[in-house]
Amino acid sequence: MRGAPAEGRESRVPLGKVSFDHPGTRNAWVKARRRVIARLTLWTILWVTSSLAPSLLQEFDVISMSDTVEGVLGLIVSLTFFAYLVILYLDVSALRSIKRIRRILEAAPWRPIPAARKHPLLKDASGVPVQLQLGAAGETDELSGVMSARGSVRRRRWPEAMEQGAWYAGDVEGHGVLALPGGTQLMEVQPRP
Repeated sequence: MRGAPAEGRESRVPLGKVSFDHPGTRNAWVKARRRVIARLTLWTILWVTSSLAPSLLQEFDVISMSDTVEGVLGLIVSLTFFAYLVILYLDVSALRSIKRIRRILEAAPWRPIPAARKHPLLKDASGVPVQLQLGAAGETDELSGVMSARGSVRRRRWPEAMEQGAWYAGDVEGHGVLALPGGTQLMEVQPRP
């Protein structure tokens, strides 16, 4: 009876012209974007604060530092700057992914698929290798080619519920967006290189 919940969820695909018109989809997209922007803002504030605080505290004679302490602080500031650059790269990449997801959602309607299956044998450095089940649940399993799916915030996290039914927007052979029924848990899907 595992197929029954998926079939019930599939029938509620919104009939709008484009996926982005669906309120659940729009809310999921806004939530993902806000999350990335909040994380980027938080890390920027932390880095600026940790970089400027020792200098300002020494300037106003709150603390005094010897040459050795200044050298260690310089090293720490340099390492935090490097870590900030890595976080900046990851967050900008996530924002680009969110922008690509929106473009697809504004261009294509949702279509129900019986399942999106995580490929058990393949590994993918940039996401999760998946195959989309295109045929109806009772028919023969017509699977798409192996594609790479990744979330905008948590890149390699796979929601197991997608194997019970999902929504797909976009080109089955090219780029698209995969989501749980209701338009949540948006994942960018693209052909594997």
